[in-house]
Amino acid sequence: MWNMGFTIPLPSIEMENILRILEIVSIVCIGIVFAYLLRKALFRTLIRVLPQSLAHNIAKATFYTVAAITILIALGTMGIDLTALVVAGGFAGIVVGFALQPILSNLFAGIYIMSEKALSPGELVEVNGVQGYVLEVSVMSTKIRSLDGAILRIPNNEILNTVLRNFSRTPIRRIEFVVSIAYRENAERVYTIINNVLDNHPFILLDPPPEVFVSNLGSSGVDITVRVWVPSELWYDVARDLLWKLKKAISEAGIEIPFTQIDIWFRTPLKLEAPCKS
Repeated sequence: MWNMGFTIPLPSIEMENILRILEIVSIVCIGIVFAYLLRKALFRTLIRVLPQSLAHNIAKATFYTVAAITILIALGTMGIDLTALVVAGGFAGIVVGFALQPILSNLFAGIYIMSEKALSPGELVEVNGVQGYVLEVSVMSTKIRSLDGAILRIPNNEILNTVLRNFSRTPIRRIEFVVSIAYRENAERVYTIINNVLDNHPFILLDPPPEVFVSNLGSSGVDITVRVWVPSELWYDVARDLLWKLKKAISEAGIEIPFTQIDIWFRTPLKLEAPCKS
């Protein structure tokens, strides 16, 4: 055996340092494994109520968040002072939070809408007085085609903070309108004419039954309210057809529909002078 005449000094490792290294490795391994298992469990839970891409992104973001926290804990175990890092991270988080507030509000609103399944493509809805059919529900916004054909993209936060009317979730819808007649007309006769039109319409439901009643005694005439229930998918067609048939029946019966009348009274009598004859 050759003897070169020199030796390589090996650094002495104390038991305390070995235990600290093992502790750090254990923290990192346990944290990463926990983050991975949490990601898998969260994805399996979210996929039941959210689209696959959204569930995957949320689970992935959760994994990286837990992994980052694990690394910070490991650095703290190594004796590294994280105070400045935490303060800087907190300040940066506040700044970014204010900058991304509209985006984050729409993001969480979209997650809530998707989890609640409040909207689905193809449904007829009304948002902020705008009616239309849902085309797409995404994380940030909802795309709706209005009844006049315009394509609207509404932020999800706006949908969440307003009254949402969904006309496609119920099998029947109510049609309501008012028919005004002159005071000189016979209200019972008009009542009979309206009911004859309702009874002969094929799409008006009998349960709930139609309602016809005097709802107001106005300044120019008597208001008669008509309420009927029809299948939801036929609401627009029936409403248009019913108004046409009622107008035709009332006109054929000679019923007078009043115009707005205004009576003018003078405090002092007016003197009317006859024109001078030349």
